[in-house]
Amino acid sequence: MHSNIVGGSTAKRVINCPGSVALVQKMPPKLGGDAADEGTLCHNAMATLLEDPSLEIKSVLGVKYNDQTLTEDLIDEKIIPAMAALTEIDPDGDMEYQIEAHVNFGKLLPNVFGSADLIGRIDDRAIILDWKFGRGAVDVEENEQLLFYAAAAMRTKGLEWAFADVSEVEMVIVQPPAVKRWTTTVARVKQFERDLVHAVTASQNAAAPLKVGDHCRYCPAKPICPQMTGAAERAL
Repeated sequence: MHSNIVGGSTAKRVINCPGSVALVQKMPPKLGGDAADEGTLCHNAMATLLEDPSLEIKSVLGVKYNDQTLTEDLIDEKIIPAMAALTEIDPDGDMEYQIEAHVNFGKLLPNVFGSADLIGRIDDRAIILDWKFGRGAVDVEENEQLLFYAAAAMRTKGLEWAFADVSEVEMVIVQPPAVKRWTTTVARVKQFERDLVHAVTASQNAAAPLKVGDHCRYCPAKPICPQMTGAAERAL
């Protein structure tokens, strides 16, 4: 669950196109499909296994979400490699972590929040990890979704332990069988926060700018966006 203003999955769009916020709010709720439900099913299975490390991986066999069922094929293709990825990230088992962490910006950005798959820490390194169970490849470097979770987590009460006096912040995308890692600084996360605040503030203006780019790919408001439909060009 995330804010209807901006969340992790929409941060890139809002930063690049503040005007999209008002347009998206005019659209009917987006219905999930089989692919989205399968992704949620796999996320739920990972949460179950990480909440109780004593569980065997096969214990989640047959778990359901809507019309999707966790099969042996899905466990072999998605869950087992995802669990193995954690060993690569934390080979000595030293990581403290919280799963499905609700993160927010407090008074800085009221009503802006999201849910991070995993917030962790190893020594003086904070870790922001996101499971990706879809087919489309996702880059980790300068990933706005992970930067959103990191910035929000830094301001979230109860997650101070993950960021106190850290020297670096590592972003991780686990997209079985791939593990993608990018290490950045607290200063970079703070710069992202400033960019986000600027975009959210701009989005409250009736004349908030609309901009076309690759951030439009998953925008629900494409059917009514004057930049996408050509209405803005015709008006000019």
